[in-house]
Amino acid sequence: MLEKQDLQAIKELIDTSVTTAITASEERMTAKIDASEKRMTEKIDASENRIMAYIENAVMPNFKLLAEGHQTLLETLARKDRVEALEEEVVFLKSVVSALAQDVTELKKAQ
Repeated sequence: MLEKQDLQAIKELIDTSVTTAITASEERMTAKIDASEKRMTEKIDASENRIMAYIENAVMPNFKLLAEGHQTLLETLARKDRVEALEEEVVFLKSVVSALAQDVTELKKAQ
């Protein structure tokens, strides 16, 4: 029959064995998780590089063209203050032409 010391020794062996197995399992899991994280980080970095290359090669030139077109429009369009001044002149000229037309009509009637 096993004595208390024998049972204690068996318990210590089992505890040591279980602790060693748990530690080894944790180390394997940690290594696999680290490897998985490394692979995912590499894939994310590669994807980010592809996206940045696409933006630089396809999107940015279009933005530059759009900005150039916008600049051309700004250069060719009349300034707002100039347009407002021309509108005032047109209103004045319409009133002058209307008055002159009325004068011409009265002169024709007088003849």
